[in-house]
Amino acid sequence: MADTLFIRLGEHGATWATFAPTGQITSALSRGPLSDARAAADGRRVVVLVPGIDVLSTQAELPASSPARMRQIVPFSLEDSLADDVEGLMFAVGARIGANAAAVAVVRKARLEGWLAELSAAGIVPQAVYSETDGVPDVPATLILLLEGERVYARRPGQPPFVLEGVPLRQVVNLLRAGGADELKYAIAYADPETRAHLQDDIRGLSDDFETAEAKVAVDGLFPHFAATVAQRQGTNLLQGPYAAKSNWLELARPWRNAAALLGVAVLVGIVLQGAEYWSLRRADTNLGSRLATTCQQVVGTNRISACDAEVVKRQHQGGKSTETFLTTLEAIAAMRDPALRIDALTYRNKITNVQLIASDVGAIDKFARDLEQTHRFASKIESANQNNNGIEGRLQIAPK
Repeated sequence: MADTLFIRLGEHGATWATFAPTGQITSALSRGPLSDARAAADGRRVVVLVPGIDVLSTQAELPASSPARMRQIVPFSLEDSLADDVEGLMFAVGARIGANAAAVAVVRKARLEGWLAELSAAGIVPQAVYSETDGVPDVPATLILLLEGERVYARRPGQPPFVLEGVPLRQVVNLLRAGGADELKYAIAYADPETRAHLQDDIRGLSDDFETAEAKVAVDGLFPHFAATVAQRQGTNLLQGPYAAKSNWLELARPWRNAAALLGVAVLVGIVLQGAEYWSLRRADTNLGSRLATTCQQVVGTNRISACDAEVVKRQHQGGKSTETFLTTLEAIAAMRDPALRIDALTYRNKITNVQLIASDVGAIDKFARDLEQTHRFASKIESANQNNNGIEGRLQIAPK
């Protein structure tokens, strides 16, 4: 499977890189204006990560149904827990959670349309848009924390991810542990170098609340962690319903134009060669038909192939003990004849075949006669072998045994 280009939208530009389906980064990490990512998007599947602070990741009780039907139902399931008017919100339904629930992402329509307009202005058409919180891993018995500036991204095992801004790390941890202390045994915190230095004491204090606590530095920021997680385990795509991704075949096909042109040339050449071979076979078939008609005229007195065939069958049934016929004799001659041996004339009468040959030497004629003898079906006799301008002209008589 081809690598996917991941783009993270930020307040001051974008970050992008390509990732394999295994989550491994496969290109240099780039940062800059969104328009600079346009070249990297050519011919690739594009996935965009939008700010998680603007997207609510939750779950709702939904009966198993079509995606369109579930999108109609979910606003009523969550209406009481939302502060905004549901008419201005877009509800995206993700993977099912058990038999009666599904993951849901909620975002303001205006916010989503703003992101899509920004991408369109940069010439980028995404195939999927996820909240960056979908990139927070879900690890059994482990609290995952990703720290960036004033934002804390977190996920408890089996629960939707979320992000809080301006809330102290200690308060976030206490909130997550409330009511689930036995469930959380381990903690892993990732932080960019600047945030780690700022929250060093709070991060170190995690070891007091968990059996094991690890603190890791995200040298390149949180984007590689978000993208690697989504590459392996997709979240809830916001491009649903009226926002569903349109086909982007022209962009995907752009890098393959030269290859397609070469393929077209190869196909055209193949057609020409096939046509030439067909014309050659047609000409050979015409020549063979003409020669067969001439032979039929000599043997049975008519050049009509159907009448000739009927006469041959008739003679076959009227023959003696031998089962050899004109056609089986021709078949044997064709099988034993060396390509260099030319047949100038052939007559068949009373099961005796007389063949006039042109060969380079007498040995070729003798070998042809001996090969027919070795089939134990025919007796062959060289009646003459004379030198002429074309080589050795030989006359051979073939009779069935």
